[in-house]
Amino acid sequence: MKKKIKILQVIGSLHIGGAENIAMNFSRYIDKNRFQCDYLVFSEDRGEYEDEAISLGSKVIHIDSPNKGYANYYKNLKRILNDGKYDVVHTHMLWNNGLTLKAAYDSGIKIRLSHSHSTNSGRKENLTYKIYVYFMKKFIRKYTTSLIACGNDAGEYLYGKKLFKEKGIVINNGINIKNYIYSNKKREIVRQNFGLKDALVVGHVGRLTAVKNHDFLLDIFKHLHMLNQNSVLLIVGDGELRPSIENKIKELGLEERVIITGMRSDVADLLQAMDIFVMPSHFEGLPVTLIEAQASGLPSIVSDKVTSKVKVTDLITFMSLEETEEKWGRKILECIRAERDDKLQEMVAKGFDVYATIEQLEHIYET
Repeated sequence: MKKKIKILQVIGSLHIGGAENIAMNFSRYIDKNRFQCDYLVFSEDRGEYEDEAISLGSKVIHIDSPNKGYANYYKNLKRILNDGKYDVVHTHMLWNNGLTLKAAYDSGIKIRLSHSHSTNSGRKENLTYKIYVYFMKKFIRKYTTSLIACGNDAGEYLYGKKLFKEKGIVINNGINIKNYIYSNKKREIVRQNFGLKDALVVGHVGRLTAVKNHDFLLDIFKHLHMLNQNSVLLIVGDGELRPSIENKIKELGLEERVIITGMRSDVADLLQAMDIFVMPSHFEGLPVTLIEAQASGLPSIVSDKVTSKVKVTDLITFMSLEETEEKWGRKILECIRAERDDKLQEMVAKGFDVYATIEQLEHIYET
């Protein structure tokens, strides 16, 4: 029997999130007779996906973050790579990809993949940070064997426009589209569970972090609620800004109209209950949640800071963050549709089915 190809996926955590979900898909859908996917995560914090990863046959290895000491991270990573006898390292850590790839190269790993999921680091670019980025860019270019990104914008951000055009590979954020096909039965069950009844449900899925711009989302909803008193904002996610977001909800007097679900593993079902999806982010790579929303036939109002490549169907409408919350609120009401569209064939044709993206990745792992 042919030896399995062992892959180490290097990702910050296995908490519920876009990049994390994509990385988890490698274990969910890859051919387990040919490949073994393990995960390297930072800190002892146990993510929501960790139990699933283990149940799928993956090993989850915890290590200190590079930010706690780059030399120590490099040393520990080399030890893990040598002990694990990995054939492939696939890293999803933005600029920290550089140091990870160097350790992989120095450990004799033949296939070293850098994967970009974002168009911005969200970090304050002081002198120390700029120096680090300068060297990491050099490491990424020197030590990677494949430059991968979820879209052209994310690829150009991490690798540079010229290099990505010459050597970059776009691997779409594929999902199991069949799981997101609209179901009126699921819609009724979720609405009943959350007490939504016949409300107009504005939905949002994302971590409660600054980049997602929840302050503006709440301002938008406040004005929308003035236009439609039977509206509810359903926020799916959790994060460090939850206390401040909850405080703002109270300040706006929306305690009875905003629901924060926390982290959920049933996003596919929750999307069924929504009437429209709103994402006023400051920046994004190619958000998996917007691919999921389109697969479920859900119209979405999206910040123009999000890559235009996310517009796979006609369900996406872009709005400038310079526009007022009143205009966003009115646009939401304009874009709500009476019927949900079946976008299955369109999504598959445009390469967003997970089985197509996994096949593309398997080819790279075997090259």
